[in-house]
Amino acid sequence: MLSALTRLKDRSRLPLLMIWLLVMAGVSSAQADTDWPNKPLNLLVGFSPGGGADTLARLVARELESELGQPVIVRNIAGGGGIVMATSLKFAAADGYTLGMAANSAFDGMPWVAPLRYDTYDFDYLTTISQLQNALVASGNAPFSNWDEMIAYGRQHGLNYGSVSPITREVLNMVAEREGIRIRIIPMRGGMEIMNSLIGGHIDIAWSAGIHQAFLRNGKIRVIASLNDERLRTSPQQPAITELGYPMGYTGYFMFAVPKGMPAQIHERLSAALIRASQSPTVAQLAEQRMGFPNIVMSPEQLTEFIHSAAEDYRRAAADSAP
Repeated sequence: MLSALTRLKDRSRLPLLMIWLLVMAGVSSAQADTDWPNKPLNLLVGFSPGGGADTLARLVARELESELGQPVIVRNIAGGGGIVMATSLKFAAADGYTLGMAANSAFDGMPWVAPLRYDTYDFDYLTTISQLQNALVASGNAPFSNWDEMIAYGRQHGLNYGSVSPITREVLNMVAEREGIRIRIIPMRGGMEIMNSLIGGHIDIAWSAGIHQAFLRNGKIRVIASLNDERLRTSPQQPAITELGYPMGYTGYFMFAVPKGMPAQIHERLSAALIRASQSPTVAQLAEQRMGFPNIVMSPEQLTEFIHSAAEDYRRAAADSAP
């Protein structure tokens, strides 16, 4: 009888114990949010070391350290135009200590053109650093100097095309089919590999997100066409691809993302710090004056709307082209 009464008392205490544990868990979580950041952050960069995107990322990381008072450790995870980095980012903890930097195509377009382990909605989007300067480029020694000459050469000889991502391959495959050109796709891991391969004569043409601008002045690289919606600021004499009859201009951005589900308080503080870092005079000067990238910095809401809208365009295009 005494044993039964004891069990009954224990059962009556159980709900109170559960409530106490839940309250303490909430208090602990709130304290963790308030204490953030109390250790170094990891910035995963979806590009190889030494290129323009990597330089921008490291400069933002330095400014972010000043904003948050914690080291920001940069890790380069190149491959697939940001796919490899985004895959790692998806499986990181959503605690504000791991963020990723890549072009937006890694998040809004790639999931619709290749089978991946993530999709557009696995991430929260924080801000942009700069607008990409997408261009179809060739060596300064190439036997063609403009679009028409490239098409004529390609019809006669074929073209070797350096590509870092499935999306850039799809675009050139469409051009090749329409123009009757044989194109051989050469996979590349980053912008510097593309520039060296063009200058070395190993490929004929390539897609560049902007690193080519450092090679225009000495004539080692030339722009054939802008692949943005409009002509490029640094090559205004060359047409945008939309002017050549292709409705596929693609204006994109270098941007930051985190795994989905980060606490709201940390999201707000991290995105605000990133925006200040990306707008800092040091970063803006490097982007605008030395690298030729417009320093366009979006709010999380603007970037999320842009990403989701672009993803919907890719989804519709994929559905339309499905057999």
